[in-house]
Amino acid sequence: MSEAPAVVVVSGHMIDAPDRKEPRFPPSQVERVARELDEAFDAWGVGPGTTILCGGARGADILAAEAGLRRGAGVYVCLALPPDEFERCSVGLAGTDWATRFRSLLERAEVEIAAGANDTSTDDVDVFERANARLVELANSRTNRPHAALVWDGRRGDGPGGTADLIRRFGFRGPDPRACVIDPTPRDYEERQSSPGPKRMLALDGGGMRGALTLEILGAIESQLRVRRSDSELVLSDYFHYIGGTSTGAIMAAALAMGKPVNEVRERFETLGHKVFQRRFLPMQLRSLYRDGPLTEELENLFGQGATLGDPKFRSLLLLVLHNTVTDSLWPVSNCTRAKYNRTDRNLNPKPDRNLDLRLSTLVRGSTAAPIYFPPQRIQVGTREYIYDDGGVTPFNNPALLLFLMATLPEYGLCWRVGESDLLVVSVGTGAAAAVHPGLSVRQVRLLFNASNLPAVFMRGASVGQDMVCRSFARVRAGGPIDREFGSRLNELDGKESVHLRALRRRSLR
Repeated sequence: MSEAPAVVVVSGHMIDAPDRKEPRFPPSQVERVARELDEAFDAWGVGPGTTILCGGARGADILAAEAGLRRGAGVYVCLALPPDEFERCSVGLAGTDWATRFRSLLERAEVEIAAGANDTSTDDVDVFERANARLVELANSRTNRPHAALVWDGRRGDGPGGTADLIRRFGFRGPDPRACVIDPTPRDYEERQSSPGPKRMLALDGGGMRGALTLEILGAIESQLRVRRSDSELVLSDYFHYIGGTSTGAIMAAALAMGKPVNEVRERFETLGHKVFQRRFLPMQLRSLYRDGPLTEELENLFGQGATLGDPKFRSLLLLVLHNTVTDSLWPVSNCTRAKYNRTDRNLNPKPDRNLDLRLSTLVRGSTAAPIYFPPQRIQVGTREYIYDDGGVTPFNNPALLLFLMATLPEYGLCWRVGESDLLVVSVGTGAAAAVHPGLSVRQVRLLFNASNLPAVFMRGASVGQDMVCRSFARVRAGGPIDREFGSRLNELDGKESVHLRALRRRSLR
């Protein structure tokens, strides 16, 4: 453990008032935020040698101050207004004990009223900016390396001052081990990241309009689950903890993860054909056969205007597979809040680049940008703009193996347990057929033949390879034979764990 911090400056959102239209820090998140503050203070070694500097408001300030006091740390409160007035505007909330906790805190802390707090000629909002400036001044006077605990969703506050102002004054230029940033946004699916018990995952292949086959299978699964669980309203996101998709599968995965029933997704999918596949005029077909505008509009209507990858409406985890054409790299994006590029400290960058804040329709459009058919998708990520095309051009048109790895390997934040009783993966494809050529002669295999056949050959080869690897790891419950030598491997484990699975289990538990 590194040396305990001399100073921890605290800032963050207040607990929402009942009339707040868009939740920012609702009371339901207090327990989680308090737990994460405790975890951060434990990791830093906060104790008697640490001073907690805060403004005293309900929510982040009081929670952090109480956590510091439990560890024997000193607490210094810099009030933006005289105590009674500050309590009225920034602490009191009918039917809660925040005012009582605030008064108790002032009795146990060193208290300062920021300069200008009694100046009635000044706009009240400005006193909070001055209080921030004073907190930074106090922190820098006590140490050259102050830590910061920030309960913040990455957005600016309702007026001047606030957490964004404090961060600017501190000069953070990106994620920093001295800064703990906790997002208090309530997300239903977040609890499923660490809920006890076995986990279930659903992987959906790409395949264009053949996705209609996938939806028929999904409809049958949903119907059977409703009967089995005696719940006529059950949707697949109630059963599956993690849903992933590529290309067409990405559209379905995102809709299902949001809690939409299969029938609604099927109805939307049936209308895509005549709305989306509108050919361009001939000169523009050199760029792509079809326009991207209608598809983007349909995706916005399906997911909701302005929905993001981290939208609170999601009921399960979601994985989307894209290909970054600029870097020629696989680009899987998940809404797991623990993933490296989803953590709220990404908002400390001069231009925030948290994946959770990327527009959902744009990401899905990128995953469906099949070369030739649709133009690539531009996506601004922080200070850089990238160009993305269909995730089906990667080896993960069938995302089952990728979904499994991202759920179990520690690098991706979830570390779900590996084992037959711990994890179920259901992979649904769009149908496939080998491009056989009876009687083919060597003379026929020329440039045009290869140009028209090799893309499908590569995609089929990758799909079969992924299927073989998945079946090598686990007990296979359903699936046809891969080939005459490999077979289907149905129930091949016979209670024994494969060497591949044992290696992954060891790594996921490290």
